[in-house]
Amino acid sequence: MSKSVVKVGIDVGASELWVAVPGRRPKAFEHTGAGIQGLHRWVHRLVDGNALHYCLEATGVYSVHAATRLLSFSDVTVSIVNPAVIAAFARTTMKRSKSDAIDAELIRRYAEQHQPSAWRPEAEPLRRLAALVAQADTLKGLLQQWDNHGHAQQFMPDLPATVQKTQRSVRRSLQRQLETIERTIDNLCATDQQLAHQVALLETIPGIARRAATQLLAYGGSRWIRYSARAMTAQAGLAPRHHSSGTSVAKKQRIDRQGDRRLRRALYMPALVGSRYNPALKKLYARLCANGKLKKVALVACMRKLLTIVRAILITKKPFECALRPLT
Repeated sequence: MSKSVVKVGIDVGASELWVAVPGRRPKAFEHTGAGIQGLHRWVHRLVDGNALHYCLEATGVYSVHAATRLLSFSDVTVSIVNPAVIAAFARTTMKRSKSDAIDAELIRRYAEQHQPSAWRPEAEPLRRLAALVAQADTLKGLLQQWDNHGHAQQFMPDLPATVQKTQRSVRRSLQRQLETIERTIDNLCATDQQLAHQVALLETIPGIARRAATQLLAYGGSRWIRYSARAMTAQAGLAPRHHSSGTSVAKKQRIDRQGDRRLRRALYMPALVGSRYNPALKKLYARLCANGKLKKVALVACMRKLLTIVRAILITKKPFECALRPLT
């Protein structure tokens, strides 16, 4: 006889995990390795040997840490759900109060009613690449801020020499750290066979250079292959958003922007370059502009087109061809 599956809701915080089990009041555990082990022992005793399906609300690294730890136990399935989905579900239940314990119970009820899909961690090389690329992008942002700060200082009268010295010193330090991270990214992509092959494939697309290829792989991960083209478009926040009702409401169509803005940014510059040098994107861009579309609208369309091309190349494992038909 197959085991029944018990849904368990977890509200994830930086320091605490609130756990909701059917028929019991939610209980808090420390968000540590030992705390997660204690959490699982407590739940396991209550469910009498049944399989467990933990459902967590996505809270970045905190939920990934908890989910990865929970998956190390046997007979366990883990789901990570978008917080916007849980918030929408809360509105359907007319919840007026909010606390960590209430949220844990709400997540459990959502899991029971909607059966969320199972979550699996990315392969180790992809996890390492994602951490390195995110750090590189953070350092680039800091460098830009520091350069802007230095530019403003040029207009300050009687600026002390010490200030100028520390400005140059901090910038050199940030630049060295960025170069170290980028070398590590290059070494990782060179030594891991799958990453090396995927980067080489993406570099065959006109407009995508090595840095853009690593960003697309880091922020897209295995979703490039697991997700449909429509789901991947939504993941990047590029899905069209319609807002109309009857004859009185007809707002201008926009992109959704609810996806990963890092992935959207990673597509922007390759699409911009590709609108001039990539035959597939150049033709699309010219046609839309000739039809009266705004340039930024045509560029968003090129970003969507580029996304489907990247996905098709990673799935088929074949280099870019202008006649390549994107997969749906």
